[in-house]
Amino acid sequence: MLFVIDSQHADEPDAHSLDDDLFALEEDNVAAQESVPEPSDIDRLARARHCLTVGPPLFIIQRSHQHSGVIPSALNHIRRQHGNALNLGVAVPLPRTRPAGVSNFFRDTQVAPIQIADPECFARHDSYGPVLMEQREGQPYAGPSTSKYWEYFSEELPTGWTADWVAKVIRAQREVGATVLLTPGVWMDASDRMNSLRLMRESVSWARREVRQYENMAVSITISHSWLSTPALRDALLAELLDMDEDIFYVRVRWPLLSQPYGQLISPDILDGYMELSDVCAENDKFLILPNTGLTGWVSLAWGASGFSTGIGSGERSFADTKVIKIKRTGPRPAPTNRTFRQGLLHVVDVTTDERLSALPGQSSCGCPFCRAQPRGSWDKAQAGAHYLSAVAELTAQAATHARGVRTGARALVREANQLLSDATNLVPLTGPNDPKHLDLWMNRLR
Repeated sequence: MLFVIDSQHADEPDAHSLDDDLFALEEDNVAAQESVPEPSDIDRLARARHCLTVGPPLFIIQRSHQHSGVIPSALNHIRRQHGNALNLGVAVPLPRTRPAGVSNFFRDTQVAPIQIADPECFARHDSYGPVLMEQREGQPYAGPSTSKYWEYFSEELPTGWTADWVAKVIRAQREVGATVLLTPGVWMDASDRMNSLRLMRESVSWARREVRQYENMAVSITISHSWLSTPALRDALLAELLDMDEDIFYVRVRWPLLSQPYGQLISPDILDGYMELSDVCAENDKFLILPNTGLTGWVSLAWGASGFSTGIGSGERSFADTKVIKIKRTGPRPAPTNRTFRQGLLHVVDVTTDERLSALPGQSSCGCPFCRAQPRGSWDKAQAGAHYLSAVAELTAQAATHARGVRTGARALVREANQLLSDATNLVPLTGPNDPKHLDLWMNRLR
């Protein structure tokens, strides 16, 4: 700070002899002014904190790259239908969205108390980014057209993660109005277990220094599926979670390549890992959120998870390995297969099969506002996506409000889906992508 003293006051103390307490007092006043939140922000954060306690499950909708404009309508519908049975949230992939897009989305989804601006630090070039780029044939997970707006995402860190960098990650989320702040969630290398756990602990400690007392923080963890399916890795992860003072965890798991983009996880070992993770967190009062898990997150509620997220696109429904498929064409591009989520089957099927299932005894077409809005003679993917979100929210509410608990509620819905599969076997064969292979795996783990 520069002081200029004119000749009229030449006999008064110069700048170097001013009391240091003056500087300290001024700095304290500035810090106090910066830390005082607006009443409206305090209210938003309090509403979010209420959703992060024991109560209704947390249902989070991920902002999708395409058709995200329909999400506010879907969210409002879900709030009207199931407001007492669910806590609602939204999540935005920060480095894949422009700042204005984040602000506009949060403004349009204010009915959801939980608003997450996911920093997705796992996708940095010095984390898991190169692997993601390779799977996308050279295309980065977060392209430069959006990631350039987020300094923390592209900043070079020659000495590794630092406290200053972690603080920047937190501030970026705060500045866009997130009501839950995530720790960076960089990739945890399973081949270097101890160092990965140490770095995770350090980032949490650094983040906690930056997070203010009235703010909400969740520990973000990004891991490969081997952390759940390998006993030694799973035990180490669980021991770390239980040893931490933090209560809220946001655990993203990289799945193996799915046989169908809109299918469910069908690996018994990984499902068993989700079961143990969910159960241990529930027994120890840890609030576990499973982002990008679709119906696997839904069934995990029965095992003890507190919330999950899904979305319109396949990338929002699962965080899984990808493979670019090139088709050699000599003629016109074939028409895309239109698909829809069959709620009673807990599965996505093609539209023709869905119509045939609706004609079976005891079955009917979906009557949600988004299905009614489907234009005749064409297919609106946005409306189909909103139907999916509405249907999964309804399934979550049904399980959560079952008189005998969420596990019994989920088991009843899976049993009904198996019954529909059995009834349809001869009349409407469900094969290939229409086959809900996950139902038996779930049923065996809900007994």
